[in-house]
Amino acid sequence: MKWYWIVLIAFFGSLLIASVSAVKRMFRAVFSGRYGDDAQEQAAKTDDSPVMRCRLETRAFMDAQKSEPWRMRSFDGRTMAADFYPNDGSLRVVILMHGWRSRNWWDYGAAFERLYRAGYAILSVSERASGQSEGEYVTFGVHEHKDLCAWIDFTVDRLGADVRIALFGVSMGAAAVLLASGAALPKEVRCAVSNCSYTTAETLFKRMTHGFLPISRRLVDLELRRKANASFYDARPIDAVRRSETPTLFIHGDADQLVPPGMCAELYEACAAEKAMWIARGAAHGEAGHVDPDGYAAAVLPFLEKYMQ
Repeated sequence: MKWYWIVLIAFFGSLLIASVSAVKRMFRAVFSGRYGDDAQEQAAKTDDSPVMRCRLETRAFMDAQKSEPWRMRSFDGRTMAADFYPNDGSLRVVILMHGWRSRNWWDYGAAFERLYRAGYAILSVSERASGQSEGEYVTFGVHEHKDLCAWIDFTVDRLGADVRIALFGVSMGAAAVLLASGAALPKEVRCAVSNCSYTTAETLFKRMTHGFLPISRRLVDLELRRKANASFYDARPIDAVRRSETPTLFIHGDADQLVPPGMCAELYEACAAEKAMWIARGAAHGEAGHVDPDGYAAAVLPFLEKYMQ
């Protein structure tokens, strides 16, 4: 064999090995639910910003309320966990969905306390591969919205046909809410709130993996299909809202560097249902309720009151 063939084979072999390694690292960093599991707890110990103080106040308030552990089996046989916070027998229930590899107290900001004080019962969901819910991989809404639909049915079965439900999500949780809104939801679901959802997971993933070749993203998606039976190309909230009949409030921060505020405008314009929009000035990704809690409550509470009677 000529020496240059040996060099070429060695070069392309090394390139292939490096590409496979990069794809595996990318997959683990983006889709592994348990990757960096304690990052938020560590951040809470060192960050003294107003946003972090709001998060810790939210956690303290949640811990101070009476709650019931709810468990159900998902469509793929996983045990899903949530905490139900009853509120003086209220049958007006808000189902809260947190964001990508996040925690309930981290994402909710002013939402939890303001909703609870307004008389709503709350179902705080731990999404798959997060908290006490089983699973290894997050799927950017593909499986999460199926889990949410199951939680809706579970809530109706548990509390009865007189229950009124609002869906409320942040980031990936908001994408799951919007994806669910494009399905045939039971009449008990009255409205939805989407805080900083993306239009499509594909577009978001491109932003998160800027500089990687498109073939790398395709290979990552193949890995997700193989390991989680999901494709992030199927997570398209922009298509779901075009079918939606669920009144929806769209929220976003105008300083969001992860999910551009323009995506909120696109979702709002595409939504076929009754809709409203509120933009929080100076709020980064998922932080509208932390930066402007009064404005947040002024947008959310009247919207819910309109549809949850």
